Amino acid sequence: MAGRGGGGDQGGDRAAGAAGAVDLEMAVQSHQDKDKGAAGRRSGVPYEEAIALVGHGRFHFGLLLVCGGCITATICELLGVGYLLPAAQCDLEMTDADKGLLGSMAFIGMLFGSHLWGFLADTTGRRSVVLLTLFVDTAIAVLAALVPVYWMFLVLRFLAGFFVTAPQAVGYAYLGEFHSPATRAKAFVWAAVFPAIGLIFLPGVGWWVLPMTWSLELPWMAAHSWRLYVILCAVPSLVTALGMCALPESPKYLLSQGRADDALAVLRRVYSANTGRPPEEFPVDSLAPPTDHTAGHAAGADPKSIAAVMRSVWNQTAPLFTLEHALSTFLALFIMFGIIAGANGLPTWLPELFNRMAMFESTHEGRSASVCASIEGLLGPAANGSDTAAACEAVVETDVFVNNLYVGVAGVIAPVLSVFLVGPLGKRSLLILSLLLTGACGLGLQFVDSSLGFLILACIVCAVTEMCISLFSSIAVDMFPTHLRAMAVSLSLMFGRLGSIVGNLMFGSLLESACPATFYALGGVLLACGAFSFALPRQGKFQH
Repeated sequence: MAGRGGGGDQGGDRAAGAAGAVDLEMAVQSHQDKDKGAAGRRSGVPYEEAIALVGHGRFHFGLLLVCGGCITATICELLGVGYLLPAAQCDLEMTDADKGLLGSMAFIGMLFGSHLWGFLADTTGRRSVVLLTLFVDTAIAVLAALVPVYWMFLVLRFLAGFFVTAPQAVGYAYLGEFHSPATRAKAFVWAAVFPAIGLIFLPGVGWWVLPMTWSLELPWMAAHSWRLYVILCAVPSLVTALGMCALPESPKYLLSQGRADDALAVLRRVYSANTGRPPEEFPVDSLAPPTDHTAGHAAGADPKSIAAVMRSVWNQTAPLFTLEHALSTFLALFIMFGIIAGANGLPTWLPELFNRMAMFESTHEGRSASVCASIEGLLGPAANGSDTAAACEAVVETDVFVNNLYVGVAGVIAPVLSVFLVGPLGKRSLLILSLLLTGACGLGLQFVDSSLGFLILACIVCAVTEMCISLFSSIAVDMFPTHLRAMAVSLSLMFGRLGSIVGNLMFGSLLESACPATFYALGGVLLACGAFSFALPRQGKFQH
């Protein structure tokens, strides 16, 4: 028994020794794995290399949805008013002049807001600016649906434009800074799908809501269906704001502000979301300081007065007009002016143009004519003036919704095709070809003598120019250093809003008095933008 007990003790010792050896071997292996992992990690990695190491996956898909939602929200705020003007003219007692001012007011608000939001995005962060403006835009839409008089609605349309300019402009910079140069171009092109979503959303919701004849009696007014339409146009803003709550601040912005540890934490989060691995496995220990030596200077200021804010805005803007950046700034401003003049000017007036062509065909027993001939053919009956009561009975024809749905579908197809073309052609060449194509189609709008032909050319102009906004923004992002990037894009979009105002006023002033000149101007400015695009650099100076 003692022998057996001693044998048992010896067996236990051998087992314990074997287990200890296994534990020691596992510890040594774990230590070797850690050494290998540490050996594979890098320090002082440039940002563009680090962002490429996070991969491309689920995070970037969600990022695209949110940034695309910013673009959709902007489109809905800008172009939604074109569908509600006929329905709201009685409640707001609008004349034709009032309608024209109301249609331009959001663009005027964007003109005033673009510069400020670009400055705030460069000094306080991209994410915070987008969140603030989207939530405020939603609140403004609810207020606009409840105001009883025209001038109050006009003021709120100005404020809507003032705030909604930020999500689109800042959203492009935010989207681009989460991508490496290898994936940035395609991300911007895919973002160009989202204006088309807005172009489909607006006529689809309008077709459903605006024909309704219900009336809700409130203590201060009677609410009709167009007020519901105003609120629904802000739904993309609210949904996008909720999505933005789940996203982090731009790591490139954080790095430019000297917050390298925070930037690295964001990159680790993105890496984990894309790969499914723990954040600690991200093979970068530290980031190299930004090469833009002036980065963070503007944000280092703590403006406490209006004068200080204006001085900071000037300090943030003035470098764009120095000798180093003057050519890039001029090209960014002029080309964006022309692109958005075509992208917003024509779509705003398409319901009216489609309606006039349909009215001409119905009054001339199906006879088709060019858009200018249709307008001239209707001038005789319309020249007698319009009675206020008769104008209040005007409605948006069904054909307007149907045709604009086709325009929206074309807006989806164009950027999808460009995704496959941007690789072999390059961003610059694709932009040049697109602008030349839209310029030619813009000139041709006045010559086609059927509503179908006009619809086809209008689809090309609207869809391709909307795609060009994203495409050119991706080029502009690489033309400026990080600390000027959001300001440069915002400033170019501010000039684009000016183009929207000029385009709308041009249509309103020339359509009846000199109709062909309207389309000569539309096609001419797009062709000029295509010509100036030859001066763009083949590769962005600040791409790396």
